[in-house]
Amino acid sequence: MRLLVESVGRVLARQGFQAVKVNVVAREAGVDKVLIYRYFGGLPGLVAAFAHSGDFWPDAQELAGGDIEAFMVLPYAERLVIGVRNYLRALRSRPLTQEVLAWRFMVRNELTDAIDSVRESVGMRLLALLRPDADAPSDLDMTALFAILGGVINHLGVRARTEKDFAGLPLDEDETWRRLEAMLARIIRSVFGQSG
Repeated sequence: MRLLVESVGRVLARQGFQAVKVNVVAREAGVDKVLIYRYFGGLPGLVAAFAHSGDFWPDAQELAGGDIEAFMVLPYAERLVIGVRNYLRALRSRPLTQEVLAWRFMVRNELTDAIDSVRESVGMRLLALLRPDADAPSDLDMTALFAILGGVINHLGVRARTEKDFAGLPLDEDETWRRLEAMLARIIRSVFGQSG
Protein backbone atom coordinates (compact mmCIF):
# COMPACT_ATOMS: atom_id res chain seq x y z
CA MET A 1 0.00 0.00 0.00
CA ARG A 2 2.79 2.41 0.91
CA LEU A 3 4.39 1.80 -2.47
CA LEU A 4 1.24 3.03 -4.21
CA VAL A 5 0.98 6.12 -1.99
CA GLU A 6 4.62 6.97 -2.66
CA SER A 7 4.07 6.43 -6.38
CA VAL A 8 1.40 9.15 -6.41
CA GLY A 9 4.00 11.56 -5.04
CA ARG A 10 6.59 10.58 -7.62
CA VAL A 11 4.15 10.93 -10.52
CA LEU A 12 2.99 14.26 -9.15
CA ALA A 13 6.54 15.56 -8.74
CA ARG A 14 7.61 14.47 -12.19
CA GLN A 15 4.51 15.14 -14.32
CA GLY A 16 2.00 17.16 -12.32
CA PHE A 17 -1.43 16.24 -11.06
CA GLN A 18 -3.01 15.84 -14.49
CA ALA A 19 -0.83 12.72 -14.94
CA VAL A 20 -2.13 11.01 -11.79
CA LYS A 21 -4.15 8.20 -13.37
CA VAL A 22 -4.75 4.63 -12.23
CA ASN A 23 -2.58 3.04 -14.93
CA VAL A 24 0.24 5.56 -14.53
CA VAL A 25 0.41 5.17 -10.75
CA ALA A 26 0.19 1.36 -10.93
CA ARG A 27 2.98 1.28 -13.52
CA GLU A 28 5.09 3.63 -11.37
CA ALA A 29 4.59 1.34 -8.37
CA GLY A 30 5.23 -1.79 -10.44
CA VAL A 31 1.96 -3.39 -9.33
CA ASP A 32 -1.36 -4.36 -10.87
CA LYS A 33 -3.92 -1.56 -10.91
CA VAL A 34 -6.45 -3.82 -9.21
CA LEU A 35 -4.56 -3.14 -5.94
CA ILE A 36 -5.57 0.52 -6.12
CA TYR A 37 -9.21 -0.56 -6.08
CA ARG A 38 -8.71 -3.32 -3.50
CA TYR A 39 -6.85 -1.21 -0.92
CA PHE A 40 -8.11 2.30 -1.64
CA GLY A 41 -11.46 1.86 -3.39
CA GLY A 42 -10.12 3.68 -6.45
CA LEU A 43 -7.97 6.63 -7.36
CA PRO A 44 -9.74 9.19 -5.11
CA GLY A 45 -9.04 6.99 -2.07
CA LEU A 46 -5.41 6.63 -3.07
CA VAL A 47 -5.05 10.38 -3.58
CA ALA A 48 -6.64 10.98 -0.17
CA ALA A 49 -4.17 8.52 1.39
CA PHE A 50 -1.35 10.42 -0.29
CA ALA A 51 -2.66 13.73 1.09
CA HIS A 52 -2.81 12.19 4.58
CA SER A 53 0.69 10.78 4.33
CA GLY A 54 3.95 12.10 5.63
CA ASP A 55 4.69 15.73 5.29
CA PHE A 56 2.08 16.83 2.77
CA TRP A 57 0.19 19.33 4.96
CA PRO A 58 1.74 21.03 8.00
CA ASP A 59 0.60 19.64 11.33
CA ALA A 60 -0.19 21.45 14.58
CA GLN A 61 3.33 20.88 15.93
CA GLU A 62 4.86 22.59 12.90
CA LEU A 63 2.45 25.53 12.99
CA ALA A 64 3.16 26.00 16.69
CA GLY A 65 6.89 26.16 16.06
CA GLY A 66 7.60 22.79 17.65
CA ASP A 67 6.16 23.31 21.15
CA ILE A 68 2.38 23.34 21.35
CA GLU A 69 2.26 23.91 25.13
CA ALA A 70 4.50 27.00 24.95
CA PHE A 71 2.55 28.22 21.92
CA MET A 72 -0.81 27.93 23.67
CA VAL A 73 0.18 30.26 26.53
CA LEU A 74 1.08 33.10 24.16
CA PRO A 75 -1.38 35.97 23.65
CA TYR A 76 -3.84 35.13 20.90
CA ALA A 77 -2.56 37.69 18.38
CA GLU A 78 0.98 36.32 18.74
CA ARG A 79 -0.26 32.75 18.26
CA LEU A 80 -1.95 33.86 15.07
CA VAL A 81 1.19 35.69 13.86
CA ILE A 82 3.33 32.60 14.51
CA GLY A 83 0.79 30.18 13.02
CA VAL A 84 0.39 32.25 9.85
CA ARG A 85 4.16 32.68 9.48
CA ASN A 86 4.76 28.97 9.96
CA TYR A 87 2.00 28.05 7.51
CA LEU A 88 3.57 30.32 4.89
CA ARG A 89 6.97 28.73 5.46
CA ALA A 90 5.50 25.23 5.40
CA LEU A 91 3.76 25.85 2.10
CA ARG A 92 6.91 27.31 0.54
CA SER A 93 8.87 24.20 1.55
CA ARG A 94 6.37 21.77 -0.03
CA PRO A 95 6.49 21.81 -3.84
CA LEU A 96 4.04 18.90 -4.08
CA THR A 97 1.52 20.72 -1.91
CA GLN A 98 1.93 23.79 -4.11
CA GLU A 99 1.31 21.62 -7.18
CA VAL A 100 -1.88 20.19 -5.68
CA LEU A 101 -3.16 23.64 -4.68
CA ALA A 102 -2.45 25.00 -8.17
CA TRP A 103 -4.24 22.07 -9.72
CA ARG A 104 -7.14 22.50 -7.30
CA PHE A 105 -7.56 26.14 -8.33
CA MET A 106 -8.12 25.04 -11.93
CA VAL A 107 -10.03 21.76 -11.65
CA ARG A 108 -12.90 20.29 -9.68
CA ASN A 109 -13.47 16.54 -9.85
CA GLU A 110 -13.49 13.46 -7.62
CA LEU A 111 -9.72 13.74 -7.05
CA THR A 112 -9.93 17.37 -5.97
CA ASP A 113 -12.86 16.44 -3.73
CA ALA A 114 -10.64 13.78 -2.09
CA ILE A 115 -7.88 16.35 -1.57
CA ASP A 116 -10.37 18.91 -0.24
CA SER A 117 -11.79 16.50 2.32
CA VAL A 118 -8.30 15.82 3.68
CA ARG A 119 -7.38 19.52 3.57
CA GLU A 120 -10.56 20.42 5.44
CA SER A 121 -9.99 17.82 8.18
CA VAL A 122 -6.38 18.94 8.62
CA GLY A 123 -7.51 22.56 8.50
CA MET A 124 -10.05 22.00 11.26
CA ARG A 125 -7.35 20.55 13.51
CA LEU A 126 -5.09 23.47 12.75
CA LEU A 127 -7.84 26.03 13.34
CA ALA A 128 -8.46 24.43 16.73
CA LEU A 129 -4.89 25.40 17.56
CA LEU A 130 -5.73 28.99 16.59
CA ARG A 131 -9.23 29.15 18.05
CA PRO A 132 -10.06 32.57 19.49
CA ASP A 133 -9.84 33.05 23.22
CA ALA A 134 -10.58 35.91 25.61
CA ASP A 135 -7.94 38.06 23.87
CA ALA A 136 -9.94 38.06 20.62
CA PRO A 137 -12.53 40.82 20.20
CA SER A 138 -16.00 39.26 20.23
CA ASP A 139 -17.13 41.31 17.24
CA LEU A 140 -14.26 40.14 15.02
CA ASP A 141 -15.25 37.83 12.15
CA MET A 142 -12.51 35.22 12.62
CA THR A 143 -13.76 33.06 9.75
CA ALA A 144 -13.33 35.96 7.34
CA LEU A 145 -9.91 36.79 8.81
CA PHE A 146 -8.73 33.18 8.41
CA ALA A 147 -10.09 33.12 4.84
CA ILE A 148 -8.21 36.29 3.91
CA LEU A 149 -4.93 35.18 5.51
CA GLY A 150 -5.14 31.67 4.08
CA GLY A 151 -6.13 32.97 0.65
CA VAL A 152 -3.17 35.35 0.52
CA ILE A 153 -0.71 32.67 1.58
CA ASN A 154 -2.08 29.99 -0.75
CA HIS A 155 -2.19 32.38 -3.71
CA LEU A 156 1.34 33.69 -3.27
CA GLY A 157 2.75 30.26 -2.45
CA VAL A 158 1.28 28.77 -5.61
CA ARG A 159 2.02 31.78 -7.79
CA ALA A 160 5.71 31.70 -6.80
CA ARG A 161 6.01 28.32 -8.55
CA THR A 162 5.69 29.86 -11.99
CA GLU A 163 6.17 33.62 -11.69
CA LYS A 164 9.24 35.54 -10.62
CA ASP A 165 7.43 38.73 -9.60
CA PHE A 166 4.14 39.76 -8.04
CA ALA A 167 3.20 43.43 -7.55
CA GLY A 168 6.84 44.37 -8.01
CA LEU A 169 8.08 41.88 -5.43
CA PRO A 170 10.61 39.25 -6.58
CA LEU A 171 9.08 35.98 -5.41
CA ASP A 172 12.34 34.10 -5.82
CA GLU A 173 14.09 36.12 -3.08
CA ASP A 174 14.00 35.25 0.62
CA GLU A 175 13.94 38.95 1.51
CA THR A 176 10.57 39.28 -0.22
CA TRP A 177 9.13 36.51 1.93
CA ARG A 178 10.53 38.12 5.09
CA ARG A 179 8.79 41.33 4.05
CA LEU A 180 5.53 39.49 3.45
CA GLU A 181 5.78 37.75 6.82
CA ALA A 182 6.39 41.09 8.53
CA MET A 183 3.40 42.68 6.80
CA LEU A 184 1.11 39.78 7.67
CA ALA A 185 2.23 40.10 11.30
CA ARG A 186 1.57 43.83 11.23
CA ILE A 187 -1.90 43.31 9.76
CA ILE A 188 -2.79 40.70 12.38
CA ARG A 189 -1.53 42.84 15.25
CA SER A 190 -3.41 45.89 13.97
CA VAL A 191 -6.64 43.87 13.79
CA PHE A 192 -6.14 43.16 17.48
CA GLY A 193 -5.34 46.78 18.29
CA GLN A 194 -1.62 46.26 18.75
CA SER A 195 1.15 48.23 17.17
CA GLY A 196 3.86 46.97 14.82
